[in-house]
Amino acid sequence: MTANSEKHPHYVLRAMKRLSAGQVLVRQTSQADEAVIKGDGHLYFTHPDGKPFGTASAVYCIKNHLVEPVGDGLFADDSQTYRALQ
Repeated sequence: MTANSEKHPHYVLRAMKRLSAGQVLVRQTSQADEAVIKGDGHLYFTHPDGKPFGTASAVYCIKNHLVEPVGDGLFADDSQTYRALQ
């Protein structure tokens, strides 16, 4: 994560520990209430364990560049998976 970890919300720091341990963040399009309300139409989970990753945490990590896109989306400017910055 970044050198100024203390500036991020505690729920994000807990979630980022999973990604720092080697898990990959996966983004899935969904019409579920949580996806529409909190995640701009996406739900998130980690791979390979398949455990849910908090939508608010995932959106925060992406918007604040705590994770980098792998670039495996259908379109050039999209990604389905993200990895923690090293």
